Amino acid sequence: MKTERLIIDQIKETDKEDYFINISHDKKVLETFICRYADSLEEFDFSSYPGREDLFAIRLKETGRLIGIVNFFDEKGGVCEIGYGIGSGYWGHGYVTEAVRRFLAYLFREKGMRTVYASFFTGNEASRRVMEKCGMTYDHVSEKELTYLDIERDLTYYVIHRKPDVILLNGPSSAGKSSIAKALKQLLLDSGTDAVILSLDDYLQMSANEPIWEDDVFAIMPHMCEGIAAALRDGKTVIIDHVITSFRIWQALCNAVSGFQMKTVLVRCDVETLRRREAERGDRCVGSAEASGQYLYPKTGYDLCVDSSEASPAILAEKIINSMA
Repeated sequence: MKTERLIIDQIKETDKEDYFINISHDKKVLETFICRYADSLEEFDFSSYPGREDLFAIRLKETGRLIGIVNFFDEKGGVCEIGYGIGSGYWGHGYVTEAVRRFLAYLFREKGMRTVYASFFTGNEASRRVMEKCGMTYDHVSEKELTYLDIERDLTYYVIHRKPDVILLNGPSSAGKSSIAKALKQLLLDSGTDAVILSLDDYLQMSANEPIWEDDVFAIMPHMCEGIAAALRDGKTVIIDHVITSFRIWQALCNAVSGFQMKTVLVRCDVETLRRREAERGDRCVGSAEASGQYLYPKTGYDLCVDSSEASPAILAEKIINSMA
């Protein structure tokens, strides 16, 4: 697993010294991260860590050195809990938030988890902020759950449920999808979800003088699908802004997101609004918006339908987010 600055992978035999320095011998870390203190590298028993499938190293890309760890445990029926720790010398740089976001994507997409919990010693504001930045929300407090370092501890639990990996906004040209996509992306980013928009307009040259035919759209689908697949591999939530007008285009898209959860949203508006927006844009062949609405595929079966002539992009984006809860 990779992020902008980090690599997350299994613990190796060669990580012993870094693990000792940044976790087991770092007293600041062990004030809030449950682990047995190791006084010296010689007495540090590292034998049970390398190769474990539930324990991962957090590494800096530029050096490959272990700076922290993240793990999952108590897995049962699509539910698990995670834990994480990072050397105190690396605090304050956002590394934990970056790692946990990517790790959650791994648990949901590759491990098939539906719900993930995390806990912290009540009062640990830094850990609370990490969880909230990663989209987790408060669940409950467990009073006097354990004794650690001779202190009876309350644990505060946060939780996150799997959201769709892909949100498809399908509808006629000029129906308002792009504005909704931008508002939707911002809401997801604000909630700690790394999101990206992939639009048909990114792959197809529009012109006020030339109509866009179904063959034109189908021809660019391999490139668009490659972009979608790459974003999903990076652990991002993908917002697709599309005008699908045939079964074969729809099938190509479905094949690209196979194995991922996709929420489908039909974006529509009344014909007069469609015509007005098309005229105001001036970059589409006159009548193409109305024609794309007539040939839109599929006609039914969407998870949600929204009308952009009745509400603002921000309100509709909020409606889409709420429907995912």
